[in-house]
Amino acid sequence: MSEAEILKVIVDWLCENHAEALPQLEPAQVDMGTSIADGLQLDSLDQIEFIMALEEQFQVLVPDEVAGQWKTVGDAVKFLATRPVPSEL
Repeated sequence: MSEAEILKVIVDWLCENHAEALPQLEPAQVDMGTSIADGLQLDSLDQIEFIMALEEQFQVLVPDEVAGQWKTVGDAVKFLATRPVPSEL
């Protein structure tokens, strides 16, 4: 799966699951450089939910020490791009 495809999955999830918290969020506003904490306004609990959703969607395990280093959406995309992704996505 390409980085662009992974980014689209992430953006779709954000728009579906954080519409109440970020009603003004438009898919075009989220790119590889978007800050997870500031740009997406995900607090620590939201960030955990985000990571758990990625683990489920992409069927991977994201170690806490790795997830703790993610600052941007691109950090998550790059990590996921290096993992085998199930073909049914």
